[in-house]
Amino acid sequence: MREETVLKTPGVSRTLEMPRTRVRAYIRSKMNGKHLFAYTVVTPAVLFFAVFFYYPFFVNIYYMFTNYNYITDSHFVGLKNILHFFHDPNITTAFSNTFLLTAIGLPLALILALLVAIAVFYMTIGKTLIRSAIFSTSLVSAIVAAIIFKQWFGQELGFIDNTLASLHLARIPWLTQPSWSLFGILLVIIWGTLGYNMVIYLAGLSNVNQELVEAARVDGANAWQCLLFIIIPQLRPTIVFLAITMVINFLKTYVQVAILTNGGPYGSTRTILLYMFQQGFDFQNVGYAAVIAFALFLITLLVTLIQLRVTRLSAD
Repeated sequence: MREETVLKTPGVSRTLEMPRTRVRAYIRSKMNGKHLFAYTVVTPAVLFFAVFFYYPFFVNIYYMFTNYNYITDSHFVGLKNILHFFHDPNITTAFSNTFLLTAIGLPLALILALLVAIAVFYMTIGKTLIRSAIFSTSLVSAIVAAIIFKQWFGQELGFIDNTLASLHLARIPWLTQPSWSLFGILLVIIWGTLGYNMVIYLAGLSNVNQELVEAARVDGANAWQCLLFIIIPQLRPTIVFLAITMVINFLKTYVQVAILTNGGPYGSTRTILLYMFQQGFDFQNVGYAAVIAFALFLITLLVTLIQLRVTRLSAD
């Protein structure tokens, strides 16, 4: 009886009705055509990232502290996997190989793509054809490229070694000796990224002030001086972007190594991502593989933060 009296009171009923009216008006304003379209477009992307990125990330953190192996139930093991990570000699070799690939391949890929882009940019005949032909390398999947190059690198039946033998030259052990295996992997990676890097450089070259280049040539500067002191300084943001992108790609090197050498010979080309897959799938040591994945994530995050810092400095 008391509640009914309160609700029937004119002042109180208005007070209760006003929030409801505002809520309904807010819902109607949000569910109009524009907002409904925005929610329809954004929701699939949010669900995609939630299912395929955020959920696996947090599950990976959970597996870091378990002994899950796909067969038995997972049990909490504390810091066992993390401590094993810091005492594993194979992880040191995997990181060393990955950093060595990055240290050697990064400058080679950037310099080669820059030289090719400059040559294509200043072409007067067949520019479109040559640019399309070089860019087509980035359209070939890494798996297909690695399989083709593995056929070429074969010491007995490989195209390259057979060509060398026909010229009475010594065959090269591309995939059977550590030093040559590393070179073969770098060759496949650089070939696969040449087209994309060239296109990014061409976009940067289109923004280079050509009047400064012409003025330098009038003053007696040669092509090398124009490149070092005029073109490259104006390409600094492009070079920074490509450098960070290539570093991340080298840190995630897996397909080329898995197909060409599978980490051999003697583990000399085993990368961190290949070692993670071997631990997770071959040895079914999911907890330890999760620790390796998280360490790789931290390194990639550090590289990204460096990218943001260097980009700001180059912009200033």
